[in-house]
Amino acid sequence: MQTRFYLAIFALGVLSLTAVGSANAGLPAMGIPIKTTLTLTKPGPDEIYGNQQVVTMGVGDKIYKFILKDALTDNLKVKWPDIWQYVSQFNPNFVVQGQDADTFAKIQPGQTMTVSGAFAPLDRTFEVLTVEESGGNQGHY
Repeated sequence: MQTRFYLAIFALGVLSLTAVGSANAGLPAMGIPIKTTLTLTKPGPDEIYGNQQVVTMGVGDKIYKFILKDALTDNLKVKWPDIWQYVSQFNPNFVVQGQDADTFAKIQPGQTMTVSGAFAPLDRTFEVLTVEESGGNQGHY
């Protein structure tokens, strides 16, 4: 009986710490995922990032690195800077899931894609909803 009590207290502590982590970034700890749209370019092998913002997407056990061209949300309270403040401390920044998760593996160097997805702050999950090729330097280097 006493063991169950201590386990319950421990579980509540872990949950509260998780909620505090996302709350510090101004994000809701739980709730409806935030529709987020990212316009990304895959850098070439020898490309220098300079002062461009770089975003990492984790798909399974692989991490893909992209130059962020644009990002926005359709949420009235949570905007991209809020999401970036929260995910920038992690590697990868986003954990990609869903039917089209392999989208990030298919993007070629120099190709720019606009990817819309649902971002869940609790576990940094980004579920791909739509993908479309954007303007920019298309094709291979």
